[in-house]
Amino acid sequence: MEKILVIGAAGQIGSDLVLALRAVHGNENVFATDLRSASNEVMETGPFQLLDVMDDKRLIHFIIRNRITQIYHLAAVLSGNAERLPLQAWDINMRSLLNILEIAREVPEVTKVFWPSSIAVFGPTTPRHNTPQLTIMEPNTVYGISKQAGERWCEYYRNKFKVDVRSLRYPGLISYKAEAGGG
Repeated sequence: MEKILVIGAAGQIGSDLVLALRAVHGNENVFATDLRSASNEVMETGPFQLLDVMDDKRLIHFIIRNRITQIYHLAAVLSGNAERLPLQAWDINMRSLLNILEIAREVPEVTKVFWPSSIAVFGPTTPRHNTPQLTIMEPNTVYGISKQAGERWCEYYRNKFKVDVRSLRYPGLISYKAEAGGG
């Protein structure tokens, strides 16, 4: 039985993802976490915990205690806030990802990690039509730079430690339910 952790469950992607995963895997098998309260639907249909992804000791304890097998790491400081707080955004976006990758490397029960990237990795020199997977990136925002670095870290952990980490480059997403919070 899969035990799934969604970090960033109160956000635009997380709020819907938690409900979809619970419909497939069972409410009791999908653990929703965030720094702030999520929607009533997320909080009332299954396990929810306030949890800071930057608190690596508490995070690993939570993962081991709940026998987590998959992690969806959605927490991040998004574009607008990242431009206002570049050092904080870099620290949160990179250190939180590295915490998750290290946990996946060290905890054998964790067999899958999903971490979203973004088209923010592309910059003004990127081909705009039929953009290939491997191409010129040159991001020009703090968020884009952190996502590009995150892609490289995921690739490194996959190649070096065989961590099963997957990612998609999302476009700018707007939820019909959750307010844009900027991470």
